[in-house]
Amino acid sequence: MAMPETVLQRWNELTQSEQEQTVEFIDFLLLRRKRAGNPPKSHFQLDALAGGLEYIADDFDETPEDFKEYM
Repeated sequence: MAMPETVLQRWNELTQSEQEQTVEFIDFLLLRRKRAGNPPKSHFQLDALAGGLEYIADDFDETPEDFKEYM
């Protein structure tokens, strides 16, 4: 698709600062489209606990010494 003449006319009416902002917005739109095609990756391995927990301390449910004054 060729750029319509009206787009070029409007571009030429913009200040240099507005043209720079327009380019930044175009870059934003392209990046958004790229990200939409690639969903964010999860850093959590879904089967991380499949084998069960290896170790839980005997005093896991007890209040730590440093927090007892707040309880």
